[in-house]
Amino acid sequence: MADVTNPRLPAEFGPRTIPALLADRAAAHPDRTAVTGLVGGHYRTLTLSELDTRSRRLAAGLLARGLVEPGSTLAWSLGNDRGGEALVLYHAVLRAGAVNVPLNPRLSPAEAAQLVGHSGARVLTPGDPDGRWLAELSAEPVEDHPVTEDDLAVILYTSGTTGLPKGVEHTHGSALAAGIGWADCFRLTPGDVVHSPFPVFSGAGLHFNGLAALWSGAGFLVDQPDVGPTLERVARHRSTVYVAVPSVYQYWLDHDRFADHDLTSLRVLDFGGSAMAPAVIARLRAALPGVALMQTYGFTEAGPGGTYLPEEYLPGHPGSIGNRVAGRYTAVRVLDEHDREVGPDQPGELVLRGPSMMRGYHNDPAATEAVLRGGWLRSGDLVRYDRDGFLYYVDRLRDLIVRGGYNIAPAEIEEALLAHPDVLEAAAFPVRHPTLGEVPAAAVVPRPGTTVTGERLRAHCATVLAGFKVPTTVSLRASLPKNAAGKVLRRVLRDQPPADDQTSEESS
Repeated sequence: MADVTNPRLPAEFGPRTIPALLADRAAAHPDRTAVTGLVGGHYRTLTLSELDTRSRRLAAGLLARGLVEPGSTLAWSLGNDRGGEALVLYHAVLRAGAVNVPLNPRLSPAEAAQLVGHSGARVLTPGDPDGRWLAELSAEPVEDHPVTEDDLAVILYTSGTTGLPKGVEHTHGSALAAGIGWADCFRLTPGDVVHSPFPVFSGAGLHFNGLAALWSGAGFLVDQPDVGPTLERVARHRSTVYVAVPSVYQYWLDHDRFADHDLTSLRVLDFGGSAMAPAVIARLRAALPGVALMQTYGFTEAGPGGTYLPEEYLPGHPGSIGNRVAGRYTAVRVLDEHDREVGPDQPGELVLRGPSMMRGYHNDPAATEAVLRGGWLRSGDLVRYDRDGFLYYVDRLRDLIVRGGYNIAPAEIEEALLAHPDVLEAAAFPVRHPTLGEVPAAAVVPRPGTTVTGERLRAHCATVLAGFKVPTTVSLRASLPKNAAGKVLRRVLRDQPPADDQTSEESS
């Protein structure tokens, strides 16, 4: 059996569950800003008191209508275009003693149905994006259903190496530990405004940003990745900490009116998901002198928890993912294939242990056993550290493609391609992209006698996959490179020039 007993936060930390934290902060500072996000198509700000009251009322309504019951799971699909609504719902589900199953709204109906079936969740389909459904479902508030820090709070689906998304289980305690860790990392105070386009259906949006802000008393602005309006909102709301993938900052710098916006409130720009190009770092330093730049590394199974590189070390260690751990109670090691610690400059798998680690994969004990061994969580990422203790990302042990912060399993794309009658073999792999980090590409071996084209195969993929998973190129090949065991060598495909018959996206 996997050892899934995680260390707990020490006793001096106050509220041990998410509903208790919200109630505590609302009682102490009712008029302090909690969240700003889209409700009914408009950015609206909710105070701690308003978030507390609205989530209590919605919880009562969900219980009264039988949509949730203590211990049940509720799936919902809301993005940042309805971010304020999503956070009220997230807290309401927890106050009812139930478990959130947030889904990416960009999933196809078939993909969403698969995850709902796996989680066993009931489904809440919010009404038109006018925000009225929140009031229509609400009722007179009742007492929060009692939960403990060990009770499940959320199941976050993330793509795995098999291509079948895995449901990452986080308890109230592990989710809070993740938020507290990043609050420490950013040195958040009640005067801060955490501003981010990370999705509200992800651990990054809910825990990394949302719970970090709630814990520290900071405001949380749930944004959309639209560059010009985002810069205007940074200025209007006096945002202090902005959290995004590196490509977002390149879009900022390339915007023709970047210099026209008052960004003097910013004190930290955080970037994760991939390393920031040194040239972009240099441009940011020149454009925003005095703003701290911080590289962070984390993943859903870890809370997301992980490592970070403080501003003072960034110039001398380009490409490092950190020398610190996000949280006073998280430990990291680098192990070889025999679970022995490696020395400096030797590649090994990054493993973590701490209170923010997941409880396990939902309904998947075998997968849980594979990544939680001896109380340590396997990241699946190959790293090395130098003699000063700075960590550097080397490659994936798993074959995920990370497009602008979104995880894509190659097997999902391959399955879609192989469903086409003219495809004999298929392999998906990442290719570098100047702003998104990576985008998916694919190579196929057509069935003899067919006249399929890359354009037709991309169009086929678009009918069964979410748009961000559709390969940007599909090349036709006589064969796929394989090792002695018959496994396709994706790295070779990535490094080979594509065949003549390919289709590229017009824009990314």
